[in-house]
Amino acid sequence: MSSERLFRPVKKAKNFLFLACLLFFISSVFGRTHYLISEQQALAQDSIERIVAKEVAKLMKLPGYTAFSGVIYIKGTARQFHYGKLSNGKKPNGNTVYEIGSITKTYTGLLLAQAVNDHKIKLDDDVRNYLDGKYPNLVLSNGKPITFRHLITHTSGLPLVMNCDEKGQTTAEQAVCFDHFKEADFFKALKTIKPIDNSGNYHYSGVGIQLVRYILEHVYQLSFQELFKKYVFSRSGEQQTFSELKYGQNSNISLGKNSDGVPVPLINGFYKYAGGMKSSTNSMLNYMRMYLESNDKVVKQAMDRLAGSMQYGRAYAWNTYDYDKKKKMLYHNGSSFGHSSWIALYPNQKVGIFIVTNVVTADSQGKLNELSNSIIDSIISGSS
Repeated sequence: MSSERLFRPVKKAKNFLFLACLLFFISSVFGRTHYLISEQQALAQDSIERIVAKEVAKLMKLPGYTAFSGVIYIKGTARQFHYGKLSNGKKPNGNTVYEIGSITKTYTGLLLAQAVNDHKIKLDDDVRNYLDGKYPNLVLSNGKPITFRHLITHTSGLPLVMNCDEKGQTTAEQAVCFDHFKEADFFKALKTIKPIDNSGNYHYSGVGIQLVRYILEHVYQLSFQELFKKYVFSRSGEQQTFSELKYGQNSNISLGKNSDGVPVPLINGFYKYAGGMKSSTNSMLNYMRMYLESNDKVVKQAMDRLAGSMQYGRAYAWNTYDYDKKKKMLYHNGSSFGHSSWIALYPNQKVGIFIVTNVVTADSQGKLNELSNSIIDSIISGSS
């Protein structure tokens, strides 16, 4: 009975007409809505591209800047940008490998967070407990020992470098020294060095990060390459980040230049875990995504503020800014003999930026800092 009532010819025609009109209306509205959404997305992408192109154009007009690469991650979406030409005449791309300089230190910071999480060490342990021999010089002015917290936040007072830094040494001579540097050379110098500033205040130190590296290798009984693979790359999925690489080993490697436009050697050897990593924008995208999207407790721990004020602080090698604010930032710059780089993370907005160029000038670090701030401020304010 009910089926007959449903399919009587008159009602069928009326229902069909009604449904046809309804579907046409729905498809018109939602089709238009879909078009508007797609149009808005396209405009947003164009807007980001315009913002980046405008800001990068200012940089590329300056002397010495001939190539630039960058990647921006915004809430699950990534945009890469490549401008100019490399020293070989080719345009850079997502596979171009650049030196990332002291951004390397943030990788070491993540490994230290892993060691703390694994109870291999304690953050406030006396580092001398992990060293062979006696180091009475590794103390602060109040007699308290230098700890891992001091080393990773640059408050140990140890110098920027203490090896391969002879007065009058050329870049080429320094690079050769790096290549022939041995671990024994480091600890021989460490026994005689005195903290430059033993007050416990901030004093940027590559030596402190190198010391963390040697201790981590010892407590895990693994090389740093093995530690990177096991505890960093397994999380980030990076495939184009290298601790040591020489020209000729990779066709994608960028040739860096100094401020005079003269090609310079890559940094390898002793400094490679404090400032010698090489990476591409493809890999750095994965590195940023790990920090911004991962719920891994070690990754989150690596972003914890360990020292300094809420406005200007330090995490596990990361610098922090406005840590207690909605737009808090973690950042680090990088410089080698011939490359300048910058990375910044905005965890609350799930936004990250990495930018790099194949030249080092007196103010290239500051220029990349300003460029990053201008781009992110425009993007975040435009999306809010």
